[in-house]
Amino acid sequence: MNGHESESTHSDDVSIFSSHISTEILTQTENLMKQYFWLFILCITSLLYSSQVVAQEHILIVVTNNTEVQATIDGKDSTIAGGYTLSEVTQAYDVFIKSGFMVDFISPDGGQTQYEPEEKLSDLDKAFIKNPEIMARLKNTLSPKQINASEYNAIYFAGGKTLWDFPDNTELASLTASIYEQGGVVGAICHGPGALLNVKLSNGDRLIEGKNISSFTNLEEHLFSKAAKFYPFTLQDELTRLGAKYQEAPPLFDQSVVDGRLVTGQNPLSTYSVAENMMELMGKTPPQRPWDQLSFTVGVVQNAVQHGKTKTYQFIDSHDSDSLLDERLLAELSIYGSRGYMGKEVQNKGIPLLEIASELIPNNPQILEELARIHYKNGDIKQAEQYLAKSLTIDPDSETANELKHEMEQ
Repeated sequence: MNGHESESTHSDDVSIFSSHISTEILTQTENLMKQYFWLFILCITSLLYSSQVVAQEHILIVVTNNTEVQATIDGKDSTIAGGYTLSEVTQAYDVFIKSGFMVDFISPDGGQTQYEPEEKLSDLDKAFIKNPEIMARLKNTLSPKQINASEYNAIYFAGGKTLWDFPDNTELASLTASIYEQGGVVGAICHGPGALLNVKLSNGDRLIEGKNISSFTNLEEHLFSKAAKFYPFTLQDELTRLGAKYQEAPPLFDQSVVDGRLVTGQNPLSTYSVAENMMELMGKTPPQRPWDQLSFTVGVVQNAVQHGKTKTYQFIDSHDSDSLLDERLLAELSIYGSRGYMGKEVQNKGIPLLEIASELIPNNPQILEELARIHYKNGDIKQAEQYLAKSLTIDPDSETANELKHEMEQ
């Protein structure tokens, strides 16, 4: 072997060795890159997921600290228990939890809170107050100063005796503005919108200014409130005075008003709608709501007044109407509504409302008598006579029906 051959062979060996080393290094490097690449992706995904949980999975429910208020009972001024309206907490809490959210309870001052005495508790209410963990948190609520707004996606104000401690709490107002301006949802029900009166955004504007808003109405205060005489103001008047576009539905009707990320409801029967609308704004599908006799029966009246006979029977057919319909309540709402006690909207639909009620409760003489009275007042004597005859067939001794018959015969 000559020198050139030896040199060439050595060069080839080095080349092969270098190639082998290079391949090994490249393979190891490639494996390391793959390993760390997937570790990097895993870390990023984990960080994104954890921040999403914080941003999307926490809601505040705000309740009043009021424990007693002045009221008028049987014409006499007295004192009654204050507190939050239980159903406005239990129903919203039910929707929020079933939609996958964590819920924290706060009050203007923090600490002790109580619910208003209820005449009739639903099964949901009973289960709620028997839950020791939930009630312990409501007996020791957080205060606004303990809350980091960035950790919450929404805030919801329950009603009750709130008008004495919600409106002027500056820390609560500041917390609400912060949640709203970071893209969160603000919800309030019944007297809960009192908390929104003095919420000002960073540009100095009131949150409610120019917004479509609902709350417990002046007419509902007149019909149902024992404490209205002692309110510092009525919500309908104050919201309107401060620039809100007030939306009023007939008393007891389920009304939830959505304006951007602000959701407000008129009364306790609107609670599910407010909570459901809040969930929809946050990209959730709310759970199917339960119905009880009160909500279903008022729903029948609302559909009859606002949507007509076809929609009303579609609503009835979609529920177990035999167990849910409160016939006495339907008769009372139909009769009083047709007489104007529930406002002009219901009164103007008095005849179709009473006709539906008479079909659902065919042997109710008061409904038939009321139909006779309205037709007689409208000059439709033949229809009036037919309805009155049916009423007297069922209850021939009715004093008011016989008085109407005597008036019609003259």
